[in-house]
Amino acid sequence: MTVLFSDLVGSTALSREMESEHFAELLGQLRKIWHQAAAKHGGRVIRTQGDGALAVFGYPHSGEDDGRSAAEAALDIHEWAGQLQHEGLPSGHQPLRMHSGIHAGTLLLSAGDIEWGRFDLIGDVVNTAAHLSQHAAPDQILASLEALGPYANFFELGEGPANASPQFGLPQVRAVLGRGSATRRFDATAGRGLTPFIGRGEVAAFLTDFLGAAHPAARRCALVVGGPGLGKTRLLEEVLRQFEGGSLTLLRGSCESYLGAEVLQPFLQVLRSFFGMQPDMPKDEAATAARAVLEPWIGELGPRAESILALVSAGAEAGGRLTASGVVGDLLGFFTALSAKIPLVLVIDDWQWADDASRQLLEALLQSAVGPRVILASRPRDDGAEWISGAPHLVLEPFQGSETDLAVRRWVPHADPFLVARIHSYAGGVPLYIEELCHSASANNLSQALQGRGTQGWVATLVASRLARLPPEQVSVVRAAAVIGNVVPGGLLISACGSAPDRTMIQALADADFLYADPAGGGLRFKHGITRDAVYDSIGLRERQALHQRVQTALLARSQQTDREDALEALAYHCRGAGHWESAAHYAERAGDKAMAAFALDRARAQYQTAMDALDRVPQRTHEQSLRWCLLANKLGMVCIFDPLALSDEVAVFERAVALARSLDDANAVARAQYWLGYMCYGFGRFREGEKHTRQAATLARAAGDQRLVAQIEATLGQILAATCQYDEATTLLDAAVSAKQQRSRPGGGIAIGSAYALSCKASILADRGDFDDARVCLAEAMTLLDESRHPAANSVRNWVAVSLIWQGRWQEAEVVAAESARIAENTHGLLLLVVCRAAAGFARWARTGNAAGLQQLRDAVQWMEARRGRFYTSLYYGWLVEACAAEGDIVSARRYAAHVLRRAREGERLGEAATCRAMARIAAGRDDFVASRRWLRRAETSAKLRGSPREAALNKTVRGEILSRQGHAEAACRTMTEAAAELRGLGMHWHAAQATRWLETRV
Repeated sequence: MTVLFSDLVGSTALSREMESEHFAELLGQLRKIWHQAAAKHGGRVIRTQGDGALAVFGYPHSGEDDGRSAAEAALDIHEWAGQLQHEGLPSGHQPLRMHSGIHAGTLLLSAGDIEWGRFDLIGDVVNTAAHLSQHAAPDQILASLEALGPYANFFELGEGPANASPQFGLPQVRAVLGRGSATRRFDATAGRGLTPFIGRGEVAAFLTDFLGAAHPAARRCALVVGGPGLGKTRLLEEVLRQFEGGSLTLLRGSCESYLGAEVLQPFLQVLRSFFGMQPDMPKDEAATAARAVLEPWIGELGPRAESILALVSAGAEAGGRLTASGVVGDLLGFFTALSAKIPLVLVIDDWQWADDASRQLLEALLQSAVGPRVILASRPRDDGAEWISGAPHLVLEPFQGSETDLAVRRWVPHADPFLVARIHSYAGGVPLYIEELCHSASANNLSQALQGRGTQGWVATLVASRLARLPPEQVSVVRAAAVIGNVVPGGLLISACGSAPDRTMIQALADADFLYADPAGGGLRFKHGITRDAVYDSIGLRERQALHQRVQTALLARSQQTDREDALEALAYHCRGAGHWESAAHYAERAGDKAMAAFALDRARAQYQTAMDALDRVPQRTHEQSLRWCLLANKLGMVCIFDPLALSDEVAVFERAVALARSLDDANAVARAQYWLGYMCYGFGRFREGEKHTRQAATLARAAGDQRLVAQIEATLGQILAATCQYDEATTLLDAAVSAKQQRSRPGGGIAIGSAYALSCKASILADRGDFDDARVCLAEAMTLLDESRHPAANSVRNWVAVSLIWQGRWQEAEVVAAESARIAENTHGLLLLVVCRAAAGFARWARTGNAAGLQQLRDAVQWMEARRGRFYTSLYYGWLVEACAAEGDIVSARRYAAHVLRRAREGERLGEAATCRAMARIAAGRDDFVASRRWLRRAETSAKLRGSPREAALNKTVRGEILSRQGHAEAACRTMTEAAAELRGLGMHWHAAQATRWLETRV
């Protein structure tokens, strides 16, 4: 439900200055205002305490516009309180001012008492609304966007205070300044911007033909039907735009479920639109305008003309009896007379909320010989029947994956493919749900929000309101299914419910948009994760635990199947739901081990995290259980090192593992925890921290006498030192690691994977130094060790192959290798690996063809990593961006990217430093700032020297030649460029050598 807190500003001072009796009378007047405003908008005040009130909206049944109702009530409270007068009220406190807070979500409601009020509300929703009220300034209403949802733009909104923002643990908050100009839900939603119109081609074409026909068809009505959020109104807007200003007279109206909706609302809206009456027009002016438009029709309508004027001015209920001979008859006569003279089309949205009088009038219009064409937009009927018998019902379906991708990128332009896929699955392709998810957070926070957080705010109330309309027996099935999961096997549903739902019920649940038959699995499936999560969150703890217990018992009864990965995952989930934490940890760890063996790293990561969370909930955890938690942290590190961007909290869990291991006084556990902390710092690109922790881990492992762990740590230290360009020590450590493991290596084995990655790191050193032949040998040996393994280490090796090819200028080969790696990374859901190979493929394509799409692909890949605070080898990718932007003349972007590269260089990561400095030297030389260009070039030369890189040194010479030439030193320039071309050829960098040669030829 939605909660509104409202308090009187300055009540303490006011109570001191007023007589007690007068202050009590004033509070009595305030109570009347609270109750009157809440009741007017469908809420109820459940608690008053002194100068404050707590009102709720959505009880006993949730409504999707509860947030709008609460905001409307708050505006009324503030307005009416400001108008209060009392003889004892000091002038310095006039007008009275309130401050209010509004939030929505799932909470626990129970019977209250004399102390707590009519109901007792428990949950974060209540606390958040109270906090917002406290943070609100005098006369300010703060509302969470989760509460307002798509109705937010029915209001004028301002920024909330800085101390009421997400960084303080509060939701996204806006100040409700007043009522806005929007009169339709579509207008309110469109106020924040619209997703590009996507798909819907067939339905749009049908409606276009329907409206474009020279003569109305025998069936004058068409319906666009779809569940909430599928874009019915948006479709109508796009189609009708083609006919605006043409021969058709298009009149629009809509129905509302809102409490204040008037009788015959859509038809009265149509009339007011026809007469040019604006909502903010003075009554006399509006009546005069309406009479002027109606003048030509008075003779034909007779006495009905005055009735029509009364209707549009005072409303249907004031205009007469709602019968065929009364108001409905008057409107029927008017619309048929109008249709006889002009081609008239009535467009009515949200027909599912039409009142009986509107339905009666529409039926009469469609049965009349002469009448308007009608287009209705509606949700499906609860009973599955047609709204208008015989009329075409054009059904809108959810988006396909490619359509969701287009929609998501409207709101989150740099969303990675994995995030888009998760949004599509969670939202079920429903456009409005997609928009709500994308509005809720940045890419990183959105990714976290999809990791098991319950559905909140407006979407939850929408689902709850739909669930409340179902019969109790159907509600029980939906709740049991929600406990089982998104996919609901028939046998488990029987275990949870006691019996199987019959076909009639299954069809009813499909019609209600909750569950539908899953032909692949033979059970049922929720249409989207949002619905399932919202239903699950609405189930009370004891009922939920009992359902989980029943399903757990059913799963354990199938003893022959419990060793399957999916069965282990299900057991872990249901044990956790039943509160059996030790068992949940056991099954989750086993499921993680099986997933890891199959290289399903995303599933392994989720299960290890589930196991650790379950152990955290074990009361009075034992020493052995704490050691087991540390071991799980090590396993989590083994999974995440190939995709650290999947971790939302970076290395926090590994820092905690170190602290826990120390508290257990276990030297080996401390060494291993310290090692994985260092390794994960490396994975996030925090190379210097990784080096520090890894060296500490090596010291601890030696002290503990664990030589095998020492060797493992030193191999990792070699990888980290390679990343920080400490090449000599790195090479020694990597050679030792490979040599020590060589005899025990086997293709596809765990030791082979470690050796293969060590070889690829050594290859990166050799390639950076221009020793491409030896680098190629190392990389080939690494791939041989991995054989046909699908382990992500194979992709890491391929990525270094692509980088090595780029450094040689072999663009097409690099693009092919990187593109193949990207395909594998997408299949294994490895975001970091996808970033790396898409960056390489994009840069290679741009370098080969100048293709703008290649450069954009590089930008997108870097953005995906940046959105998750990853810095793994980012100087390399940002260095490519600097090169490309400088060559394209985008100097502003080149400078911005260069700043990142230079920061990374200060942090010890230098791979992109020399390339960046060369590009900046060219930019400076281009504006004849030779002092700056020489300074940049010296820095590039220093970087090459620190890394011992003849490759970079030769490339630096080409830029030195260009600068000398620009300064007018032609002979020195040609000599320098000749030397550079020879060195580049000697290193096998033939493309770069050819570029230098062409430069010389133009000068000669």
